[in-house]
Amino acid sequence: MYTFVDIVTKEADDSSERASRLQTIFNGVNLDHDLSDSSGSFTTLVISGRSNLEQRISTVDVPGMHGVLEANEPTWNAKEITVKYKLTDQTKEGFRRRYNQLNNLLQESQKKLAFTDEAAFFYATLSANDVPEETANSIVAELVFLCSDPFKYGETYKSIALKKYTWEAYKNNKWGDFIGN
Repeated sequence: MYTFVDIVTKEADDSSERASRLQTIFNGVNLDHDLSDSSGSFTTLVISGRSNLEQRISTVDVPGMHGVLEANEPTWNAKEITVKYKLTDQTKEGFRRRYNQLNNLLQESQKKLAFTDEAAFFYATLSANDVPEETANSIVAELVFLCSDPFKYGETYKSIALKKYTWEAYKNNKWGDFIGN
């Protein structure tokens, strides 16, 4: 007979556990951190759509030609990023206050939307906060962000030109020596 051994202690620090999870950052505010305290929390569960890209391709039917003719260079459509989250609180009043605070934080247009699992960000505007019926002080809902600019942005990198032709010539240097760090 096998027995179950729980290797995760129940006394784990809640803030360190939260730091290791996927989190949502909008307009510089970490929603998982700023909307969580000892009486309730905002938890990012799932993110979808951030890797999707869809092209807008104009075509023309040409009689006697197989297929279609592409009329112009394709352009990219806007994208939607959906964040599934859980919002909880111990009291109904606290739950409403937490929801009002969430809605207030998401009012800005075309602000940076980032996630803690990568160093990239999008410019996004909240288009919907899809909330099911509020029957308890704990719900799972979805935030839908419109990225009218569908591209992902990140750190800019500096290009350098090396003047010597072998790596051996640079073996005692650090990259910071080349880029001024």
